[in-house]
Order: sequence, then C-alpha cells, then structure tokens
Amino acid sequence: MKKFVLLAHGAIEQSPEFKEAHMKWWNGIQDHVVDSGNPLFNGRTVSKDGTVTEIGPDVSPALGYSIVQAESIDDAVELLADSPMDMWVYEAMPM
Repeated sequence: MKKFVLLAHGAIEQSPEFKEAHMKWWNGIQDHVVDSGNPLFNGRTVSKDGTVTEIGPDVSPALGYSIVQAESIDDAVELLADSPMDMWVYEAMPM
C-alpha cells in the first residue's frame, strides 16, 4: 500500500448539512486512514531567499490534511468521491 496526503482547500461550510456529509464521508474511509491529520491555519510562504509572507485569502490555502493508504493515486482519488470538500491529493514517496 502507498501513502497519500489529502489536503482540504477552498471554502468549508459550517452548516449542519456539510457536517453530516463530512462525517458520512469520513466514516466511510476509516479503513484507509493512517493519520487523521489536523486543521491548518496561520500559514506562511518561505521563499528560498528567506523572504516570508503570510498566505492570504487571495490564495487557496490548505485548510487541513489527512494521510491515507491506497494501492494507487486513482484509488486515493476514489476515496474522495463523496467528500464535501475540495481536495488536493499527493502521493507520499518513501525515502
């Protein structure tokens, strides 16, 4: 099994419908979860020259992460079929 990082981004609703859809989706992928992750906030961009800037609302910042296991990136993407959030998926390459 490979590991994949799921990064939530964009707007997240706080409605009861969103929360219900999120819990239904989250409970449905529990067999694949390696690390449930955490919400992300207060981000900074650090360039290679050392310049530090705040990640502002004009960028679609990452809002939270989780790590899951799947056979392939296509399988990881399938885990997001019922997700009520916009997600980025990255394969975590072993080192």
